[in-house]
Amino acid sequence: MNKNNYIDDLIKVDFGLTNLFCQVYGEDERYNFKEFATLRDIKKNFSKLLNTIKKSFVETCKHTDKYHENEIINLIDNEIINLKKLKTLEDIKSSLITFYPRLCFLLIGKIPINNAKKKDNRSSWCLNEYRQIGYKQTRQQKSELFLELLKRKKIDGLKSYEEERGKYLKTKLEGEKMFDWFKRKYPQIYFKIFDKTD
Repeated sequence: MNKNNYIDDLIKVDFGLTNLFCQVYGEDERYNFKEFATLRDIKKNFSKLLNTIKKSFVETCKHTDKYHENEIINLIDNEIINLKKLKTLEDIKSSLITFYPRLCFLLIGKIPINNAKKKDNRSSWCLNEYRQIGYKQTRQQKSELFLELLKRKKIDGLKSYEEERGKYLKTKLEGEKMFDWFKRKYPQIYFKIFDKTD
């Protein structure tokens, strides 16, 4: 391929997409998928992203049935195979636009099959016929979430991390961790975040 053909084959990469890859893979990725890319690069990078989603699912979602796990892995693997065959950016977009809602529904429980005549049959949106999604949090995970939200100033009613840490150091009970101090000092805020008791 000569230089002019290569330039003609470049496709503009959306800034939000660059940021997504940077967020998932780190700062170096910003330079691997920035401003312009070839169709081959786009297919390669989306295949990489799909493989990452698959690995993340297998590593994180431990409490589902084997059939469900295989459904999700097969859906992702088939999309990766399909991407390799596509010849245009429009084909890639169309394929991914169809793929991602299917993946989301399957992660929730199953892909709905709505045979009702009504277009919006709300009784079909509860997808727990075979399994039910449920997030579990250990005490350590709750503590990590609390600290992250506090550092990012995302907890209404609390000041900055530094100010709250100062209060904690002054008023903590002997051996009390900051998360336990937070539960004791701010029970309403704790329940607002976690919405259940331990």
